Amino acid sequence: MLKPARYYLFGLAVALACLVAAELIWLPAPLRTGSGMQWIEIIDRLFNALALVPLSWAFGALLGVWQQRSWKSFAILLQLLRLVTAGLGIIGAGYVLLAPEKLFQLFVVIGAAAPLVFMDMLLSEGLERARAAKLLREGELRAGAKKGGLTLLWLPRRGLFVLLITIVLLLALLCPTGYRVTYPGMTLNMNRYAHVKGGNQGGTINGVLVFDRPAVPADWLYARLLPMYSFEKIPADEPPLTESYTQVVLMKTDANSVAAAVAMQKAGVGGGITADGVRVIAVVKGSPADQRLQAGDIIVHLNGQAVRSIADLTAYMTNSVKPGDSVVVTLRRSGAETQVEVEVEVEVKTKASVDAPERPVFGISVQTELHFDIPRSVGYKRFMAHIGGPSHGAMLTLALIDQLTPGGVTHGIRVAGTGTIEADGSIGLIGGIRQKAYAVSRTDADVFFVPAALEEAARSGAPALNIVPVKMIDDVLSWLSQHKK
Repeated sequence: MLKPARYYLFGLAVALACLVAAELIWLPAPLRTGSGMQWIEIIDRLFNALALVPLSWAFGALLGVWQQRSWKSFAILLQLLRLVTAGLGIIGAGYVLLAPEKLFQLFVVIGAAAPLVFMDMLLSEGLERARAAKLLREGELRAGAKKGGLTLLWLPRRGLFVLLITIVLLLALLCPTGYRVTYPGMTLNMNRYAHVKGGNQGGTINGVLVFDRPAVPADWLYARLLPMYSFEKIPADEPPLTESYTQVVLMKTDANSVAAAVAMQKAGVGGGITADGVRVIAVVKGSPADQRLQAGDIIVHLNGQAVRSIADLTAYMTNSVKPGDSVVVTLRRSGAETQVEVEVEVEVKTKASVDAPERPVFGISVQTELHFDIPRSVGYKRFMAHIGGPSHGAMLTLALIDQLTPGGVTHGIRVAGTGTIEADGSIGLIGGIRQKAYAVSRTDADVFFVPAALEEAARSGAPALNIVPVKMIDDVLSWLSQHKK
């Protein structure tokens, strides 16, 4: 007879295997198919295998309900537990197959189902043991059956053993250590990641990912067996993981916008990026701006003087305002319900800066509000292993220029690179350069473009790689033009 516990154990084994696979996800790279699909894209297909975990639990629970078919006394509690387990399993499978982007909800469902699975195994084995003990006492078992009954007496202990082993493995694979680990990632063809409307297919332009996350005990084992693992202590004031995740996703969105605007300007189809005021990020409590200005306001004039950037704001405050003066601030403010921007005038008194008494301040934190001219829409693919971050910006910019330029700009060269992209086309610094260089060295890339300041560190990660330091996106375009195949 099929036993529910077998399906429960299968689901647990698959879950633990998936955890290990997620931590070692970079190893198969740079695997790709004949059609050009890269390992990072294949991962999205393999992710569906995670549905085996909740589905096997759901099947095991429903099998237990059908086999027992008893709703008397204690059995009713066990049957209800199985029905809840089955429900959670079906919901979890739905998240995997229909809404894979909802990872947090998926983990919550699986995390809620796992204790129920163990409860069912332990209680079921306990009932079997009790039945066997009763039969042995009543002398109703023959010699062969007695042997089976004695075996049943050990089932709860076996269940506890499985529980203990699972807890130990989960601690090794999930328990935070207070350190951060950085290790190699994989490449992503930017021309497969993004496509501008009306653009060409483009050549091979790979960005490169690096994994950087809180370290778990198993990472020290991986570091002994695999290259390029590095650890550092996590600062005490680092924001929570959920907040960091949100920031990383936002940085990817910002990088995409900057890359698209810069690329279209270089290709002659857009106006690039222009300053469009100064956005209030935060207001100091008790400051002159408190209750007058609010986060999200965009300052556009001071006493009628146009303000387009932080530089404009600083220059006007320094040259035309003294501490204690009142300033008429013209700003754009979004309505709480309509989100439609309206222009508002607010009079705000200044005070002397604590650091420099001669300097007037409002008591606000600000950043320059940028306008991105992106006349053509850009479609982006979502990949499970590409959560976010700005380090793909430079290569995304190059890929979009490649798509918008007749004949492309790669000239048959297999390109890889890393670095942020700034509004002026400069290429900024990134982290994990040694691991990224190593990841690229495993591919067939002809050249690896890196921010100039990181050249030495990149070479230490891949001495044999053709590494070219660059400062501007124009440096990349110039090199490619001079090294046509």
